[in-house]
Amino acid sequence: MVTRDELVGAAAAVSAADGFEAVTIEGLAQDLGVPERDVSEHFPTDESLQLSIVWSGADVFSKAVTEPASGRPEGIERLRALLEHWVDYAESDAYRGGFVGGAADLPDHVRDLIAEIARSWIATLAGHARLAVEQGDLPPGTDPHQVAFEVHGLVQEANWTFGVLGDRDAYNRARRGIRHRIGG
Repeated sequence: MVTRDELVGAAAAVSAADGFEAVTIEGLAQDLGVPERDVSEHFPTDESLQLSIVWSGADVFSKAVTEPASGRPEGIERLRALLEHWVDYAESDAYRGGFVGGAADLPDHVRDLIAEIARSWIATLAGHARLAVEQGDLPPGTDPHQVAFEVHGLVQEANWTFGVLGDRDAYNRARRGIRHRIGG
């Protein structure tokens, strides 16, 4: 019997190579040489199988980014730690093959879940920026949502610049931009 984790890993590999639409219960069963019922016992629909890839990616992100930063005081220190871990994660091999860059072209159910997770992440960044303003670590009048937008944009641009242009310094540029924006 194949495990849920094995199925998600195999589904993620198919998705990275061929896109989310290629991830189906039937196709995964064929790829793994197991009966379809072994896959459908864990995932009753193709959609649930596809969404499991996104949730698995969110778990990996949490372990690499949010959990290591959770011990830092809320506000500017936690914001810096979150961003440091995020850039390190984005630069790592663990992130390669990510699907978020082309999220607009994904099936609606996948895109909607990615958008929900991204909104939560941006809200987390903005929340710590707001606390940093309240604690006097960012200038009075600083718009926390603008800070979140800018630092989020720096990491996303680093992903694009590295992935498309092959610029190996992209993540260092993001780190410098983040330090410029929030100090430290």
